[in-house]
Amino acid sequence: MDSERALSATHTEVCRAHRYEIGTAIRYRVQGERGWHEGVTENISISGVLMRSERPLDPKVAVEMRFFLPVELDGERAAEVFCRGFIIRSSKCRIPAGTFTIAARIMHSRFLRQMSSKDYVAEDSLNGNRRLPV
Repeated sequence: MDSERALSATHTEVCRAHRYEIGTAIRYRVQGERGWHEGVTENISISGVLMRSERPLDPKVAVEMRFFLPVELDGERAAEVFCRGFIIRSSKCRIPAGTFTIAARIMHSRFLRQMSSKDYVAEDSLNGNRRLPV
């Protein structure tokens, strides 16, 4: 039975999506809510987002997320992305105090707008124009 667990653990590690360490602004809300909350991503993959925020969320809660990918990834140009998914975990951070690390699984995503890296003064559809870090 130990060999079955080892095989399963190895298979899980091999199938894990590549994480990109991208610190970009993210807006999220519980599905069905009108207002958006803000956070900052720590890393992003095709299957999930790890972010830091001042608001905890319970596991299994359905969420919607919006963020800008400020760089070219896998041949895709910079873009605003909209995702739907659910929270996997939320834990309180020691530093900075009062923040939470939230892991969300992405179940559906779509590009709202793609742009060349030269045009990366982004028009944020929620808050008007703003320059995002590249």
